[in-house]
Amino acid sequence: MAGTIKSVEKAIDLLFLFDGDRTVMDVKTIAKTLGIPLRTTYRLVNTLRNREVLAIEERTGLCRVSPRLRCLLAAIDDSGDITQVCRPFLAELARQSGETAQLFLLSGDDALLAEVAESPNFLRFGPPKGQRVPLHCGGGAKALFAFQSPEEWDAYIRRNGLQSYTANTVSDPEKLKRQLRGISRTHFAVSHQEFVPGVRCLGVPIWDATGHVTASLGLVGPAIRLTRVRASELKPLMLETARRIITALVGRSE
Repeated sequence: MAGTIKSVEKAIDLLFLFDGDRTVMDVKTIAKTLGIPLRTTYRLVNTLRNREVLAIEERTGLCRVSPRLRCLLAAIDDSGDITQVCRPFLAELARQSGETAQLFLLSGDDALLAEVAESPNFLRFGPPKGQRVPLHCGGGAKALFAFQSPEEWDAYIRRNGLQSYTANTVSDPEKLKRQLRGISRTHFAVSHQEFVPGVRCLGVPIWDATGHVTASLGLVGPAIRLTRVRASELKPLMLETARRIITALVGRSE
């Protein structure tokens, strides 16, 4: 492939900082998150504003994505969209398991919760669609992280550390790596109250047509119902659902 234009890469990275949980940001936050100088960030922001891609509030200086970008929606072909492909599989998995089914996509140092099929039970837990989960927390995220290279594990730890969100978050690098190696062998991740108290999460990887894991299938539920025994019982169903999703995705890509 030809060389890339770094400034364009940074501009795209900047736009992808905005999501359902973070709709506005100031320039200092953008610079810190991207890890680039403040002066460079101002130039990027001003360029994007001049092209009507970003809007900046005059009073506060907060940046937000411009409504002009809605015009791109018409150009997006949904036929190969993984969320659309996975939607019926998630619904069926939620029905059969009784728990909330999730689709995670690899997004930088996070697992992006791209699609959700809610549990049919009244008592249910789980982050909302659009939530970003750190890769070292939870079954769905770890099912993505485990299939990145060990070099990428180390780079992630250097960049982010291992922040604790609950008492059960794995904050020891060597313990985390042992878990990731186990997940890469079994293709099955189980976590207990690592990101949200009272919640157990399961995850299995989803391979794309190139043989890389860029998505994962998750199940999440209250730990009092989604016990360790129940988690083991659900493993075959999750692996089979992931296999069917992979078949659907690869078939469409071909």
